Amino acid sequence: MLEKLTEWGMKTLDRRRTPATAADWDATGCGNEWYTLCENLYRAYQLTGDSKYKIFGDLWRYPVYWGKFAENPDPDVHGLHAYSHVNTLSSAAMTYAVTGEGQYLKALANAYDYFQRTQCYATGGYGPGERLVASDGSLGKSLESEIKTYETPCGSWAVFKLSRYLLQFTGEAKYGDWIEKMICNGIGAALPMIGPGITFYYSDYALQGGHKIYFRDAWPCCSGTYLQDVADYHNIIYFKDRDSLYVNLYASSEVTWNKEGEEIKLEQATGFPESEMTTLTVRAKKPVAFNLKFRVPMWSRGATVEVNSEKLDCSYTPGKWGAIQRTWEPGDRVAIRIPMPLTQAAIDQQHPHRVALMYGPVVLVGDPDAMPAATQVDPATWMTCIEGPLEFRARGQTKGRFYPFYRAEYGTFYRMYFDLKV
Repeated sequence: MLEKLTEWGMKTLDRRRTPATAADWDATGCGNEWYTLCENLYRAYQLTGDSKYKIFGDLWRYPVYWGKFAENPDPDVHGLHAYSHVNTLSSAAMTYAVTGEGQYLKALANAYDYFQRTQCYATGGYGPGERLVASDGSLGKSLESEIKTYETPCGSWAVFKLSRYLLQFTGEAKYGDWIEKMICNGIGAALPMIGPGITFYYSDYALQGGHKIYFRDAWPCCSGTYLQDVADYHNIIYFKDRDSLYVNLYASSEVTWNKEGEEIKLEQATGFPESEMTTLTVRAKKPVAFNLKFRVPMWSRGATVEVNSEKLDCSYTPGKWGAIQRTWEPGDRVAIRIPMPLTQAAIDQQHPHRVALMYGPVVLVGDPDAMPAATQVDPATWMTCIEGPLEFRARGQTKGRFYPFYRAEYGTFYRMYFDLKV
């Protein structure tokens, strides 16, 4: 029956392909987001080897958009629907997977860098009012009027997939950083789903202050991607190749790796991001040689590692994999410390003094009474820890606190971005 339904759908699906424009921002000519279809058609082709899925997938490529990034690292894509135009890059990724044509991988890498430079807030979110913006200060300007700042579950899902593809294709650790931001500030900061499809949809980063609320209608698009986000966690914490096991995310978890017939289990215990420490314990039936690699975040400095309480004499480069090569004994323990700095993140180049406060990858928000120091560039010089984990207050102030965005509760007023008067 499923095979017959698939055949019927492939024959009857409207094949009109209207590219999105700033005026027709999600290309609704034949139903929303047609340009995301070939990803899973190509997956079906890989799983089954049946050429009909590839032939049908070929119809839904989006070269008019993907080609912008292959040809130009700074294309003009403003006005397009934000989530779906990150999501379609996963279709470009699967096109690369089935064809091996380098132009698609180039488009992915350039698109990733472009979004980091021009579209992303400190949280890793993007798309005010669900649209991509021009790289002319529009992102910073949007904070003055837009409260539908980021389509959170859907946008996180697109980031998970794009970053995972790039990690697998290139092996470069830097692509794990966007995933980490989504865990801390995106889907990881969403309100829990309640009742019959009541879902958190938009994050609110407005300059005048925001609050977390649920979407007005039950079962919006974000109700589906919310579940996909959570189901994808097990795909993005660990990776492997023939000789190495990679730790991409710091999260209490365990993974079992069958290395050439030898079963190896790695247990991870951590309080990250409320702790700088992660402990990895190797469980194996006998000594086994492999490389243990761990992502050193771009925001980090001075990471240290101990193996069985003995500090390793190594330095670790931000944005790269740290590596430990040895024959592991059952029960060996690795303690990784990644110091988390307090920093300020400017919204864009045109608004260098419109900033969010961060602790490592975690965006901090302020109570209504919390105010940052107006003239200090380094928040470590004016912020001090108070009682709760990752809670801070400006020195000299007796009330108001800064705390992780993921801890903001339903309806609670907070401020994420501040204009510094310098």
